[in-house]
Amino acid sequence: MPKIKFAHLSDVHLGAWRNEKLNYLGYQALEIAIEKMIEENVDFVILSGNLYDISNPKVDVVDLATKLLKKLKDNDIPLYGIMGSHDFSPSDKSMIRPLITAELFKNVSQAIWTEKEKIQLLFTEDPKTKIKITGLRARKRYLEVNDYKLLDLKALEDERGAKIFVLHSLIEKFKPQIYSHIEGVPISLLPKGFAYYAAGHLRNPIPIKLRDNKPIKVDEKNNLIYPGCLSPTNFLELEEILCGGFCIVSGEIDSQNASLKVQYVPIKVMEVESLKINCKDKSLEEAKLLIDEEIFKKDFKNKIVTIRIFGMLSTGNTYEIDPNDIIKKVKKKGAYEVLINKRALYSKVYEEPLETEEKAEEIRSNEDIEKSVISDSIKQSSSISELGVDKPQKVIRQLLDVLGKEREEDVKVKDYKRNLEEKSIEVLGLKKFEE
Repeated sequence: MPKIKFAHLSDVHLGAWRNEKLNYLGYQALEIAIEKMIEENVDFVILSGNLYDISNPKVDVVDLATKLLKKLKDNDIPLYGIMGSHDFSPSDKSMIRPLITAELFKNVSQAIWTEKEKIQLLFTEDPKTKIKITGLRARKRYLEVNDYKLLDLKALEDERGAKIFVLHSLIEKFKPQIYSHIEGVPISLLPKGFAYYAAGHLRNPIPIKLRDNKPIKVDEKNNLIYPGCLSPTNFLELEEILCGGFCIVSGEIDSQNASLKVQYVPIKVMEVESLKINCKDKSLEEAKLLIDEEIFKKDFKNKIVTIRIFGMLSTGNTYEIDPNDIIKKVKKKGAYEVLINKRALYSKVYEEPLETEEKAEEIRSNEDIEKSVISDSIKQSSSISELGVDKPQKVIRQLLDVLGKEREEDVKVKDYKRNLEEKSIEVLGLKKFEE
């Protein structure tokens, strides 16, 4: 059988941080990964979504990505991929588009509608290996789940040759507990007969044993792979996974059989030091002293430092523990950057925090945060909470979908505004006021 070697990465999220020093580490991670791919002489690269953190990133971010991806092209390494939930744009205004035009990125999520109103995905064949690649791009708020239900599975499964399927979705079977409130894609909706399923969206690798740094055999039990994020993009990821990475898949493959293995490649740009300081039943002064003691005994030189402060103070107010003061002390010890999380620190003077405040760092996407905030707000409103959570949640999310729709280029502003008004009135079940 012909030999093959390709790289699989996902969730790069360039420009995700508000802090440009932390963004720079994400840029470095991508540069290191690309250099490694070139060094490994891979046949091609698969990106399973979210090169950018938003569909229209800053020019500097696009410029940097273009320069780095051009290195792949200069070394005759094609980049095949799809758009994720962050870099997807329903109006086709994603900054992925210029990369496609410049032939630095080949979109493998091309499709047509069949006469039976099914989505028929088209295949892209890699000229060197003859591998056929296709996939389904993501949509915001996990709306691509409906697209999976419309896939023409027979056409995908009947296609001859060695095939790879690319996706950026939560597969129900592998869904972590933190996503329990979100509808995942049943694995039964994925087309059968593909040698490898290059998945994206989850920030931790799946199977998690990829982190053991040992090759994993690709078989029917382990042929759907999430490489996880390339570099941490929020507090919790820095604290828990420390660094990201990508996968190199190698072995032999033909139209009938495949003998592949997956090797995880960690990308550690900088060391992370994480402190968790429990201030439960501490007075304000005791808590300040405890924080100072933890800072004093640690070495922070050239490290990213995360400090999670939690628990109920017996006296004093939480605002009296000043993050800026803590940051100055840690930076004096040589830290590259310092992040403070006080969301689970509270005082007996006040009620316990909302669920959103406690769990915001555990939520991995804007859609998750949105749903949690709406839920908490409903619970806090006596008049709305009488209706339960599900019905108001559904109406609010439908309204957000309407208001979040971008104006098409050929639609006049006044027509766009009138359509928003009419759709909003329809969602809210109101009657339009006639002057």
